[in-house]
Amino acid sequence: MKYTLYKPNSKNSGAAFSFDSVKDKNGKNVLFVSMIQQYSWDDKRKNGSFKENAKNPDKSATIMLSFNEAGEFISSFKSRVPFVAFHKKNDDTTIIKLTPWDKKRKIVGQDGDQWHETPAWGISVTRNSSQTFKLPIEAGESEVLKELLKSYIHECLDANKTEYSKNNQSNNYKKKEPETKQTSVENNVEDDVPF
Repeated sequence: MKYTLYKPNSKNSGAAFSFDSVKDKNGKNVLFVSMIQQYSWDDKRKNGSFKENAKNPDKSATIMLSFNEAGEFISSFKSRVPFVAFHKKNDDTTIIKLTPWDKKRKIVGQDGDQWHETPAWGISVTRNSSQTFKLPIEAGESEVLKELLKSYIHECLDANKTEYSKNNQSNNYKKKEPETKQTSVENNVEDDVPF
């Protein structure tokens, strides 16, 4: 399942993001996010081009989101609370930010123009403090992306369930009854736990 958003602009600072839920070479569910910076802008046609930067490692990148991070994106879409993630692999560091904002939308009607604030988000991915990709996400786009993320999470959980069942059957696993321990409630109370 794949969802691609192209966001060129006349400043030539746009980006294209592609969210791709696939299986890797080992058959595991993964979610790749590929990003390309805008290459050019055609003022006559009012459109931008990206394909020339697709193979340029300074202008394109791919990251992988875990299914927990996919859940954080969904949560941020719902709660409008920002989400930040850090990925570190060898000497490479990637910072992923999803930030809510309110976008003004003009509705043209018989009674004249009306302006409404609609929910929107900005995603930015910065690699090694030198390479940044930014993409605005509008309300409708967030709904489509949310469905792809939910599907990815569901596939991961199904794969985990299947793997768990397969491992238990192959090992003739017998469930053990959990050990029960009697403990005083007063001794186990932790003041900072909110429940």
